[in-house]
Amino acid sequence: MSAVLNADTNDVLLPPANLRFMAESEADFLPICDHLCGNILTRKASLTADLLDVGCGYGRLAYGLRRAGFKGRYQGFDILSRQIDWLNANFAGPQDAGRYRFAFLNVHNARYNPGGLPFEDLSLPFPEASFDCATAFSVFTHMYEDDIRQYLRRVGALLREDGKWICTFFSLPDDFSLASQHPNVRYHLTEQISEHAFIHNPAEPLHVIAYHIGFLHRLFAEEGWEVEDFQRGSWLRDPGKDEFQDWFVLRRRKAVQEPAPPSCNICGGGDFGPGPAGRLASTGAPPCCRQCGALERQRVVRRMFQALPVGFLDWRRSLQFSPDQAHSPAWFRSHEVSVYEGEGSLDIQAIDRPDASYDYITVSHVLECIPRDLAAFDELHRILSPRGLLHIGFGGAHTRAVTEDFAVPVDRYANLHRYGRDVYQRFGCAAKGMGMLAVQGTDPVTGAIDVAHLFAKDPADIARVRAWLLAWDPTLVIVDETLP
Repeated sequence: MSAVLNADTNDVLLPPANLRFMAESEADFLPICDHLCGNILTRKASLTADLLDVGCGYGRLAYGLRRAGFKGRYQGFDILSRQIDWLNANFAGPQDAGRYRFAFLNVHNARYNPGGLPFEDLSLPFPEASFDCATAFSVFTHMYEDDIRQYLRRVGALLREDGKWICTFFSLPDDFSLASQHPNVRYHLTEQISEHAFIHNPAEPLHVIAYHIGFLHRLFAEEGWEVEDFQRGSWLRDPGKDEFQDWFVLRRRKAVQEPAPPSCNICGGGDFGPGPAGRLASTGAPPCCRQCGALERQRVVRRMFQALPVGFLDWRRSLQFSPDQAHSPAWFRSHEVSVYEGEGSLDIQAIDRPDASYDYITVSHVLECIPRDLAAFDELHRILSPRGLLHIGFGGAHTRAVTEDFAVPVDRYANLHRYGRDVYQRFGCAAKGMGMLAVQGTDPVTGAIDVAHLFAKDPADIARVRAWLLAWDPTLVIVDETLP
């Protein structure tokens, strides 16, 4: 379908209808562009700013800015290549003096660009600290929380000191309940997919994702943002003339601040007590989150897995031995938990599952108590798919050179093995064609360190995971990387 010349606007070329996925009519398109521009101007965006439009779509904000007399520099990017191609070919004219640019970034999104690459794998074609303001409209309403974190972090580095981000979310009161929604709510939420997130349509989870507002505030603070302004939209109640989505104005937090009190990166809790049998962390701090029960090692693993792109995990069938808060079932296509002598119990030494049944398996502080741990590892290898990833938590292995075995259980945990740094050799990983990555992380609550071990049947996955971890968090340390 060809583009449209609008005779009422000095023959401005409008995007063709087949690119306008919000389905505006010819008559409505420019007024909507003006309204969107007015929204950012009332929130103190400047007409002379260097502005980055995240998820620019088919250019609605760019049209509004040009009609408002924008004299700054506009850069839009999106994961929709057809819209970007059209804008690059048709939007700017000689009068615009090169102020408007549009870029396609091939970022993975299960709903809008399933063939794309993880955001972390792409180099952003913009210099750091080169923009005064970023905007993101109807972008975070279609993202999982780990992706939101990555955008806040990576795009945040593109803003100058004291830069701001004007963006929209679907936010929820912290006491929100699926059972008590307004009868005329536009998007009725039907399922809770994590402790903080709710969705409208399980068949298309990225269509609408809403988050507890307390979680959003914690996330903003963790990534160096403070909320300068907030306007609640009408989406949760009977829609009226108010703005539909919830508007946030975020400002880069000043570099010098009092450190925030520690909070659990799994549940957000801020109250901590001793661990099992009154144990304190190696730093002397109380390690146990009183809200969710997480300990140092679980928070370290959660921190690591926040670095892995959703697209690396969301297709995987997952099996977890023993309950553990470090992993979120929402990360995976399916998630099964084996509770010893309880629900779904599996004998790890003879696992009642076919070969290659799972693409991800996690075993934390379990093998220490298994008499035939070599047979158990062989079973884990057998049921792991060719692209499978195996996470094992070995308690204190990084502190010992070699593994010790005991004829009878020792200590209060009834351990039969105390693993050392020789686990790759002990379990015959080279002969199995497996690579291993041992990653040291720091608990954000106690400051204690712990090491997690990741094994992969495809050695290339070891390189991918290593790159993602080091790019996401410079405090992570690779203490061992072994390939077959």
